[in-house]
Amino acid sequence: MPPPAGRLPASRLPVVRLSTERASRHPWVYRKMVRSPRGTMAPGTLVEVQTRDGAFAGRGIFNPRSEIALRILTEDESEALGPGFFLSRLRAAKGLREDILRIPERADAWRLCHGEADGLSGLVIDRFGETLVVKPYSAGYVGTIDHVAAALEELFPGCRIAFRMDATAVKREGLAPPAVARIAKRFPASGRITIRERDMKMLVDLETGHKTGYFLDQRENRARFARLTKGMRVLDCFSYTGGFAISAMLGGAASATAVDLDEKAIAVARENAKLNGTAVDFVHSDVFGYLRKMISRGETVDALVLDPAKLASVKNELPVAKRKYGDVNRLGLRVVRDGGIVLTCSCSGLVSEAEFVSIVSNSAAEAGVRLQVFEIAGAGGDHPVASDFPEGRYLKAVFARVTRRGVREAPPEVARPSRAERRERKQRKGRGDGSRKT
Repeated sequence: MPPPAGRLPASRLPVVRLSTERASRHPWVYRKMVRSPRGTMAPGTLVEVQTRDGAFAGRGIFNPRSEIALRILTEDESEALGPGFFLSRLRAAKGLREDILRIPERADAWRLCHGEADGLSGLVIDRFGETLVVKPYSAGYVGTIDHVAAALEELFPGCRIAFRMDATAVKREGLAPPAVARIAKRFPASGRITIRERDMKMLVDLETGHKTGYFLDQRENRARFARLTKGMRVLDCFSYTGGFAISAMLGGAASATAVDLDEKAIAVARENAKLNGTAVDFVHSDVFGYLRKMISRGETVDALVLDPAKLASVKNELPVAKRKYGDVNRLGLRVVRDGGIVLTCSCSGLVSEAEFVSIVSNSAAEAGVRLQVFEIAGAGGDHPVASDFPEGRYLKAVFARVTRRGVREAPPEVARPSRAERRERKQRKGRGDGSRKT
């Protein structure tokens, strides 16, 4: 067996050679582009990468079990993958958020490390007050967790470190669950904390909350939406723990209704509303069915948020995902009054911005409305996008005004949900979760 990943000096790292020319600086190298190395390497081994002719090409994480066989961390031959490397990367990441973006002036929760954009492919770290949640998507950070933890403790003295790696990632990366469990025991993700987002306070459940516990990527969009909806009746669909609805009420909305199928999320959302002294009507329901009922009763709202779960994780899920985006936008736009506001989102990275805008435009035509799109936003600046990793811009947030003037009226909505919607409803009920998973 090779020595544990993350413990070798650069000169002694195992070598992995490419089988094709490296034509770009993209940090991912797929399995078909890599020669089978000599001997056995454990998933997540730190390696030196060479061209097919034997020249230095970089250093990174190798996983023979993953379709992404190599994650390049550096192309600088003088840069070793030791403790200093992780400290340097995380110090630079901290500097962007604190010194340039100045996020601590308006929130105490933000993304510290956004994977590839911060030079640490496959690693997400979110800060919630004095707690730092480490969520790896690559086996390489299981072997190097001590380096990551030491860097965080130096940069944030007295911080608490919580480790979360979901079962899907463990299986995909070919890791032994007991090894991951031992790290999780050392750095437990348990309990609740309260974070600050401008004038809003939110509870974060570190153990059961989705992803790292809270969706920080929508922070700036929640603030934008709140500024737009003063005095309006707001409908927040796929509301999770109530962020958009509560933010709107704090911004002066007349009323807010929040709909989600996840009972646990609704329970936390009610606590959040109480924590902020806001009155929100929370509804435990499937969003598709709820919107159909509103249409049948002729009910409308002044402002709508559509922020569904990630609908496509792999390419073969794209056709169904696009249909679902089309269906929910068609239904949602029918309940927005003439002159009202819509914020519709997609967190599926495989659906491009152009594709999503096209889907929304088609849905508007089917709903008998016209959209005046006045902003297309994404995640906040603490989720930067690297020039050599455009996939990092996964979140699309389309702000628009809805008008019915001069537009042909939409035909009556068919009451029966589509086969895809029925299948999705059954799946979500089975896992007890109807909220976003970005």
